[in-house]
Amino acid sequence: MLLRLTVLFLILNRFSFAVPYNNVIDVDFIQSMTDGNEVATKFLKQNAVNYEFLKNTYEAKKPSKMPYLDKPLIPKVMHHVWDGDLPPLYQNYFDECKKLHPDWEFKFWSDEDIRSLNLENQDLYDKSRDYAGRSDIARYEILYKFGGVYRDLDVKCLRPIDDLNHKYDFFAPIEYPITYWPAVINNGIIGANAGHPVLKRTLDIIRQNYDTQWEVFDLGNEKTADELYMMVAKVSMLPLTQSFIEQTKPDDKSIALPASYFYGISNVSYYTFWEDVKSIMQNRSPDFSTAFRFFKPETLMHHNVKKEEIFSSDFFEGNCFKDPQIKSFLDSLSKPNKRKLKSFLHVYNDLYPSKISFNKVSKITQVLHFVIFDRAELKILETNLDDWKMQNAAFEFKIWDQDKIKSEFKEFDNSDNFRFYIGLKILEKFGGSYADYRSKPHKPIFELNNKYNFYAGFMPLIDKDSKISLSQKLIGASPKHPIISSTLSKVNSENLFQINDVLTAQAYEKIYLYNEVNAKNIVFPAIYFEPFADLPKDTLWNKIYRFIFRIPKAFSKLTDFVVVE
Repeated sequence: MLLRLTVLFLILNRFSFAVPYNNVIDVDFIQSMTDGNEVATKFLKQNAVNYEFLKNTYEAKKPSKMPYLDKPLIPKVMHHVWDGDLPPLYQNYFDECKKLHPDWEFKFWSDEDIRSLNLENQDLYDKSRDYAGRSDIARYEILYKFGGVYRDLDVKCLRPIDDLNHKYDFFAPIEYPITYWPAVINNGIIGANAGHPVLKRTLDIIRQNYDTQWEVFDLGNEKTADELYMMVAKVSMLPLTQSFIEQTKPDDKSIALPASYFYGISNVSYYTFWEDVKSIMQNRSPDFSTAFRFFKPETLMHHNVKKEEIFSSDFFEGNCFKDPQIKSFLDSLSKPNKRKLKSFLHVYNDLYPSKISFNKVSKITQVLHFVIFDRAELKILETNLDDWKMQNAAFEFKIWDQDKIKSEFKEFDNSDNFRFYIGLKILEKFGGSYADYRSKPHKPIFELNNKYNFYAGFMPLIDKDSKISLSQKLIGASPKHPIISSTLSKVNSENLFQINDVLTAQAYEKIYLYNEVNAKNIVFPAIYFEPFADLPKDTLWNKIYRFIFRIPKAFSKLTDFVVVE
């Protein structure tokens, strides 16, 4: 009997089939490379040879045309090159990748580990002038020797990439178009089987040109790479594109995937001379609307070259205060409301995301709470829940229904104010983030939870009777935070309708109260959490102003800064 079971196990194991995720979808090549931006399209086509080859290769081997093989062509090993402790953002990305790839092996290569490999190109590794150059040499040789997927530590995993390993023996992303090097392959993510010819040829090209290229740079004759980081990329990243074009054949399993597979919230500015002039005339930043602002259904990973996820808006632009209609509402605010606004402005200017560093330990726990009252609300939540989980893979998600609410809290009501009240009670007791069940995410919230001890966002000013108020869409706090606790102490069933006013007042009074580890409190401009608003009909003058300067109505479109809508 034991022998029969053993034989059966071996047979099943021998013929078992991997289950595909079916999450690698086809895209329109140009749309994926440019995000529909006309200037980006012009940049892309400037390098006609690379553009045509990469486009034709993708069209011939797009995911739907490649069979899914039971045995992966690329080993499920994720390689990283790093020495020392991981910075908080990189650690979060690593945790997310491990969670999304539970059956993969994860390998870190330190300088000592790399030297123990006796690299064939050890001399190039030693001569490299910065860490990035050394890492480039190491990644090519490691993949050539062992196979697997190399991932830069600033690459965020959004969806499992297993299907790529089962369809291709080499893959890498094409970088979004840039002025000096359009249509090139980026080496921040590379998947390859051991001994792949693209990797061997890449190393050969680097060796052939290395000394000559650096001599030209040192003599001051380099024309396309004036800074060291650009020169390093020219010497050790660009050869990957040349090698791919030389080595790739129509019937092989090598592919370069267009940008949107591996670039999401990149905030890439493409604008012409006249758009610069227009932004100066309007006294606004030219990067208010950019390409590659959001994750797409095809985005598997995001190469976060800017090392930030929550971009920093100007306070006035972020509240649309320069818009003629909103400015009139701002001018109509009462003096107490203007005082509140000024205090929040000062705090924001001191603590906006790009101004403060990540903390080794997040100030707010990575838990996201939702409150629902019935199955209909659960169904609405489920339409966006996958996106919440995709963008925040390392978070814990808790859905509070009636039964769970009644087990923790005595009160119950089915109004939105009560829902928000329960959300604040949850935050006071457990900490974390509360999001309205109807909210749709556009950015990960790890950075918010890591850097701040309390965060919220403004409601837009929508008429001349508006007052300063906070959004109920998304709020985060550590347990027993004084802003939350003092709000709850002043709210009961009889004045629940005033919960927003009370919260705003307590945030104003206690926004400067930091805890013993100097955690920060902040209120974000309205476009972060409330990108849309129903505004009164515009005056004729405002319409003329918008027509002349070609600007949309305030709170009528998604911007680069939106976190939720």
